[in-house]
Amino acid sequence: MATGPSVAVVGGGISGLVCAIRLAQLGIQNVTVFDTGKHAAGGRCSSRHVNIDGRLYTFDHSTQYFTVSDKRFCNVVSFLHAQGAVKEWKGPIGHLKDGRFLPTKSLTQAFVGVEGMSSISSCLASRVNLKRPVWIGNVAWEEASKKWKVDRFGFYDYLVIAHNGKCADRLMSSAGVPNVHRLLQVRFTPRLDIKDKRMQLSSLWMLMVAFPKSLSLPYEGAHVEDKELSWVANNTAKLSRDKMSVMECWTLFSTKEYASANKVPQENIPPRKEKQVTDELLAAFARVTGLGSKLPSPRYTKVQLWGAAVPLNTLNTKEECVFDGQHNVGICGDWLVSPCLQGAAISGLRLAEFIQSHSSGANRTASSLQLDFTAADNHAIGSFPTDSSIIFKPKKT
Repeated sequence: MATGPSVAVVGGGISGLVCAIRLAQLGIQNVTVFDTGKHAAGGRCSSRHVNIDGRLYTFDHSTQYFTVSDKRFCNVVSFLHAQGAVKEWKGPIGHLKDGRFLPTKSLTQAFVGVEGMSSISSCLASRVNLKRPVWIGNVAWEEASKKWKVDRFGFYDYLVIAHNGKCADRLMSSAGVPNVHRLLQVRFTPRLDIKDKRMQLSSLWMLMVAFPKSLSLPYEGAHVEDKELSWVANNTAKLSRDKMSVMECWTLFSTKEYASANKVPQENIPPRKEKQVTDELLAAFARVTGLGSKLPSPRYTKVQLWGAAVPLNTLNTKEECVFDGQHNVGICGDWLVSPCLQGAAISGLRLAEFIQSHSSGANRTASSLQLDFTAADNHAIGSFPTDSSIIFKPKKT
C-alpha cells in the first residue's frame, strides 16, 4: 500500500521520472506521473523505431547524448548502467566545419541509451506509477482543503510541474498560484534577449534519414558550424545494434535561426514545408560533410519540428528547483539547472527532497520565486558539462 502524502507529477520526462523515484526512496510512495506520450514517456529523452523495407531501425530524434559532471547524477548513471540501460559512447565526437572534423578534446566521457535514448526513460518509467497517454487540462489549488484538484483524477497533497513551454504556461495560468505561473511564462526565440525576464526557448528542425549504404565518414557525431545545420549523428554506428545493418541511419538537427525562419505549427506541418526542410537539410548535410553530389539518395526521410527544443536561459536558483511551500507546488526541469539530461535529473532529485522535507515538517521554507534568469551555456542541441575528476567506472558484476 502506498505511503506518505499524495503527489501528482505532470510530465513524464527525465526530471519528472527521477523526482517520482526519489520521492519513493524518501518514503513518499503515493506518487502518480501523468504523461502525454502515446508510445512511451521520456519527453525529449526518446527514440523512434522505424520499419524500413521490413527491418526495424532506431533513431534518436531528440536528446543525442549526455555527459556527467555531478556526483549526484553519476549515481543515477551508475544505476542505469547496472540495469543495462546506458553505455559509453566512444565516438568519435567533435566539431565539423567546412568538411573538416576536429574531435572534442575536452569531452571526457559521453553516454547514450543502449538501444536508443528511450532505453533510459523506459528504465525509469518502469519504476513509477505512470498514467499515459493522459492530457492534464486543468489544475487548481483549493485553499480550504490545502490540496490540488488535478483534472478528473481527484485531489493530491502536492503538485509537481515537470515540463515547460506553452502547455505548462497555459496549465498554470489559472491554477491559483500566480508567482509560480510567472516563472513558467515563455517566449520562443532563436536568440536570447537578456532584457526579457522570461523563460526563453528555441525551436529546432530534426531530420531522420536512412541511406542505402555507409557514408564512410570518420565520425559518429558532430556539432556543426553552419547556418542551417547544428548537429549530425550516425545512429547506426552510435548504437551498434546490428553489425549487418543494411541502412545507415542519421539524425540531423537544424540551427535555431533556421528553425525560427521556418516555423510552422509543429502538430500540423504542411507537406510543402516538410519537403522544403527535408531538401534543404539534406543539401546542407552534403555540403558540410564534403560529400556533395556523392551523397546517395536516401531510402527514408522524416522531419519533425521541436517547438520547445532547448532552453536559452536558466533560472538563477541555488535550490536547482522551484518549490512554493505555501501552496504545495513545485517545478523541476533542466531549465532550472542546465539544459541537458543531467540538469533535468538533478532538478528532479532536489524537488523530491524539498517535498519530503516539507511534508515531514522538517523544513517549511520555499525556494526563490524571483524572475532572475541568466544565459545558458550550451550548444544548439543542449549543454554537455564535463569534469575530468568525475569519471564513471562500471561496477564489476
